[in-house]
Amino acid sequence: MPHDRDVDEVRPVESLLDDLPAAIRETGRALRSLIVRTVPGSVEAVRPGWRWIAYSLPDGRRVRNFAWIGPEPKHIHLGFEHGALLADPARLLLGAAEGLKQFRYVTFEPEIDIDEAILADYLRRAADLATMPSGLRRTLGPSS
Repeated sequence: MPHDRDVDEVRPVESLLDDLPAAIRETGRALRSLIVRTVPGSVEAVRPGWRWIAYSLPDGRRVRNFAWIGPEPKHIHLGFEHGALLADPARLLLGAAEGLKQFRYVTFEPEIDIDEAILADYLRRAADLATMPSGLRRTLGPSS
């Protein structure tokens, strides 16, 4: 049995959205589309224990996680793996107040109320951070 943090590549991504309200499903589909359009080569997989749709980029034998979608019945999150390192000029990112050391996220309740170009910019920068050598990434420190 896979550990809850393992990626379950067999389970269809839509299965995480199927039982949710229509507005959450639609927002989830819109976010999925935005991610794959914005970051070509993204690999989409289910993280069943966390109920996330995870996004990564292949890097040799490894994958580099850069974003995730976390659907819930009343809202949906777009999260960033190394979000604490992302510049946040629009002050969109949540997670610092909860003490999250690495992740940051945006919550939609349920519709996307942020300009797609702004979200695309965050996604591109998150993918760049994920594919950066980890030693270099550690020198950046959290953004404020």
